[in-house]
Amino acid sequence: MEFEFVQGDPITEEEAFAEAKKLGLHAFAFDTDTQYDTDLHWHEFSVTIWLMSGEANIATEDGTVYHATPGCRLRAPAGWLHKELVSPAHRLVIGSDIPVESWSQPIDKPPAELSV
Repeated sequence: MEFEFVQGDPITEEEAFAEAKKLGLHAFAFDTDTQYDTDLHWHEFSVTIWLMSGEANIATEDGTVYHATPGCRLRAPAGWLHKELVSPAHRLVIGSDIPVESWSQPIDKPPAELSV
């Protein structure tokens, strides 16, 4: 599945929320740190994620690692297989095509449950 990883100039949270609104996405800000590598997984929703502060690392199904710094934008479709890798504290604005309160649990779905 295709995804887009773009490292650009940092933007403000207000700008990220405005972009999400223009794209018709449901957006929220989220502070997190990833203390361990996650297993390969996917989500039922598509997302556009803006990195506001800190740094984050992700890996694709083939093992390619991406290092994000403020100004990074990731756009991924539902069903995109990936891992979050150990990363220090960072703040994200996440825009999703499905409101967060409608996400089914668990959020991280195992590859075996992905229908092709």
